[in-house]
Amino acid sequence: MAAGFSVKDALNKNSKAGIDESPRARFRTKDISIFKMYRNDMNFYSIEQIEELAGDILMYGLKQNLELVYAPCDKGEYRIVAGERRWEALKYLVSKGYKEFEIATSKLTTPQDDDEEQVEIIIANAYRVKTISDMIEEETRLKASLERMKAAGKKVKGYDLQSGRLREVISSMLHMSKTKVAQIEAVNNNLIPEWKEELKGERLTFSAAYELSGMSSDEQREALGKFIETGELTHKDIKDMKEAKAAEAEKAQVEGKMDFDEVQQVSESDTEAEIGMNPPEVRTGDNYETPHPEGITSICYSCTEYETCNVKTGTCTSCDQYKNRTEAYKTDEQRYSEEQDAIDHETKKKLREMEQEEKMQKLPSTAPEKIKTIRVSQDKFEEYTGEYRKPYMITKDDGFKVGNVVKLVVFAAGKATGETADMRITCKDDDITCSGLSDGWCVIGLKGGNE
Repeated sequence: MAAGFSVKDALNKNSKAGIDESPRARFRTKDISIFKMYRNDMNFYSIEQIEELAGDILMYGLKQNLELVYAPCDKGEYRIVAGERRWEALKYLVSKGYKEFEIATSKLTTPQDDDEEQVEIIIANAYRVKTISDMIEEETRLKASLERMKAAGKKVKGYDLQSGRLREVISSMLHMSKTKVAQIEAVNNNLIPEWKEELKGERLTFSAAYELSGMSSDEQREALGKFIETGELTHKDIKDMKEAKAAEAEKAQVEGKMDFDEVQQVSESDTEAEIGMNPPEVRTGDNYETPHPEGITSICYSCTEYETCNVKTGTCTSCDQYKNRTEAYKTDEQRYSEEQDAIDHETKKKLREMEQEEKMQKLPSTAPEKIKTIRVSQDKFEEYTGEYRKPYMITKDDGFKVGNVVKLVVFAAGKATGETADMRITCKDDDITCSGLSDGWCVIGLKGGNE
């Protein structure tokens, strides 16, 4: 406990914030202005798709409370523990004129130190979609915080930090397998900085990164050279490199043993010749040539039965009893990595296809774009074109697509008034992507055609 801290200080702090910390299924909430909140420096997660989230909140309201710590400073009164994306989305709505979203119902909490607050942030984000960089960073931070809390004898409700391995606690908190946690640790501990940058930029798959982490620094830099040269390095490419290195080492070991055996046999023969037991063979002529071990193509050396087989040779190329040593001795982690690589490869293929399709759609067309029209009243027209315009519209689906230009046409008493405005569609939800919409209806995001 920090020097100078007392139970009275804690009670006064909680009293000011209106917090009751007694463990229970219910918790204290408070309506707080979003402009009294500020970002948490310990929140390292990427913040994306704010406008899409704002659209959901606009349609359905705030479905989950923000979680705050009462910590007044020059930035504001309440530091955010959970809900930064929701906070950004609420600020976006208010900036667009929806003032009713300024006040957010929030849960108030009081973590005792930075480690406890860091754990709360990570647990609050356990179910979100994360980048590989987010996953590695959260495992690293969570492990460091739990290690400090364990050393200090602190507790986390629902977990025993003093028994068992922390990896099991981390696995439970992050809702991932212990194998995955071990792989993340291997990548974080063993990957060279250059590859970490490629991984952070999502130019390298996680399964490939894990395979690289099992290589030496020099081997990783050699692989990096190939990656820079070709622009791509898959899990299979790295495995092939490792297997080639292993085969070279095994071949050198076998050849070294053969050389040793040959020297030993010659030595024994010379000894026998000296005592008259076995005179050495005399070779004559200029046609004799020493053997070339580098020309051996035998598969026996990579077979699981090499040590016990009584018919192995140095020139075998086919055998009905052959069992590949590398395949037979794979660990569960290696097999898991192969499965992940296959998934990564397929995902990458799909993303490329989608990127190509998107590029084709963006090609200039020789035919002029057909502009669809939407009839609106004068009031609605002003709502969507005024200073505090609404960014979303619910309407009948006329085959709208993101990127289309639509023309808002004002009608009064069944006739067009002549007032129009061109708007571009920024996003779209229909009855397939949103269960709250009826068949034939959609929600489209609009912005001025020139924006």
